Amino acid sequence: MSVNFAREFYGWDRFSKIILLIGVFLFVTGYAWILGTAIIIYSIWRSKSIKVHGRNNKKFVFETTKRSFNYKMDNFKKNMNLINIKKDMEMLNAKIKKYKLMERLKERRKYVITICPKCGQKLRLPKGKGKIIVTCSKCCSEFRLKT
Repeated sequence: MSVNFAREFYGWDRFSKIILLIGVFLFVTGYAWILGTAIIIYSIWRSKSIKVHGRNNKKFVFETTKRSFNYKMDNFKKNMNLINIKKDMEMLNAKIKKYKLMERLKERRKYVITICPKCGQKLRLPKGKGKIIVTCSKCCSEFRLKT
């Protein structure tokens, strides 16, 4: 009998969980602890309710409101070009990851890293080639260097 009794309960859905979290937040802050207690009691009552049809209607209203809110937020993000900022951040993170310490140490085994005397551009040259004439890729100046 207890198994069938437990099956009749509606259970915890997303709306009940969000209401419970809001109630706990209001209860913990202390400013609106009475309202927080009432919201916590409502969320527990809602999860233990037997009227599944009524709970589904409220859940449907909640889901449609949430969906419309998410749609508006997505449009706002597109208008504010946050997607481009995110791509720029990903590119910056990729550049940072490229020059980690271990990779720099591995790079120093095979290459000599020098700086152009005119423009300050970093140049990567292979080790063990002797005296070579280096041409800067940025300013096209030439200088001699021993690798």
